[in-house]
Amino acid sequence: MAAGFRGYMLRRVVYVALTIFLILTFNYLLFRVMPGDVARIVIPRHATPQTIEQLHEYYGLDKDPITQYLTYLKQTLTGEFGKSISIASGSKVGDIILPYLTKTLFLVGAGTVISIFVGVILGRETAWRRGKLFDKVGSAFFITFYCMPTFLFALVMITLVGNISDWPIKGEWGDNYYSLDPFGKFLDRTQHVLLPIFALVIETIATFSIITRSSLIDVLTEDYMVTAVAKGIRPRNVLRKHAMPNALLPVVTVVAMNVGWVMSGSIMIEIIFGYQGLGYLTWTAVNALDYPVLQAAFMLEAVAVVIANLFADIALFKLDPRVKM
Repeated sequence: MAAGFRGYMLRRVVYVALTIFLILTFNYLLFRVMPGDVARIVIPRHATPQTIEQLHEYYGLDKDPITQYLTYLKQTLTGEFGKSISIASGSKVGDIILPYLTKTLFLVGAGTVISIFVGVILGRETAWRRGKLFDKVGSAFFITFYCMPTFLFALVMITLVGNISDWPIKGEWGDNYYSLDPFGKFLDRTQHVLLPIFALVIETIATFSIITRSSLIDVLTEDYMVTAVAKGIRPRNVLRKHAMPNALLPVVTVVAMNVGWVMSGSIMIEIIFGYQGLGYLTWTAVNALDYPVLQAAFMLEAVAVVIANLFADIALFKLDPRVKM
């Protein structure tokens, strides 16, 4: 068992390392073929040839592509993502990204936990009551919000909440934030983050509910489930101890896949609600043509999906005996 797990983990780690290497390579090539010259971005007009040469040397663009690539790999693997071109010219990209990344990790982390917990419970209850009113209403809810684009739901929320209440809908904190006591600051920031989290998770909840419901209905019709009921085991115990562990296997896979969607969906949420996370920074970097910042942001988002899939593989190894074969 232990040897099998070690061999499985070794294969997955090699796969992850190879995938990350390919991501880094693609990330390097992508931003080398995009239009724009660093000198023209920093100094849009009247950039002399001498100034352009100096800027190329400063950003390491005067070297041959192979040397640039090797330097890029070395810097990235040691946490050096280069220097910002326009957002904070000359500042280290890592120093710029860290505060934004922290906010997005909170938004996405809280949203993912809520989505999994609520989505699995709703999917379980609708599957257990399939064909009844609760199932019909729940299924209609799931399909509606699964098909609704995240940005559209966010805009509807802003319109409704803005018209019927004074609840804060934009930004990370209120105008009087710095004059509040610690508890007041906590409450103010909580109020500002609730709507973005709700807008982010509502579609994800629908996704987990649909997957859980479909998987659980398939499991409940298996012969061993009928046998468990015939043995006199309490229905809820059958659901909890026999059906749910098997029904959750597809959910584990969807959780890993969902990380990429949540990271990309948070861009729209952060822009709409003025929440200055990694998505907001990415949008700002696109408009400012700040390629080093974009390069680092894209890499972090891609690597997050790879790492999430690694954890999903580990969970599936523990949950599904067929993976060990």
